[in-house]
Amino acid sequence: MKNLIAELLVKLAEKDEACDEQTARLCALELVVTSLLCRMNSAELNSLASGVEEDIARATLKTANPELLQQHVQRLLQAKL
Repeated sequence: MKNLIAELLVKLAEKDEACDEQTARLCALELVVTSLLCRMNSAELNSLASGVEEDIARATLKTANPELLQQHVQRLLQAKL
């Protein structure tokens, strides 16, 4: 029984580490995208926003949680708009 618990704790720690790494990568990506958006002029940003909205419409058909996807994209775009 102790071995089973120890094994489960090791697996949990591995998953936690993988989650932390994925979170750090996501934060880095968000930082880079936000930085790029802040350097765009209004016309470029509006054009990008329109294209992203079209892409979201297509992606919502394949995504399990389209509202969450929309929310995160809008949060990124609002950093500049």
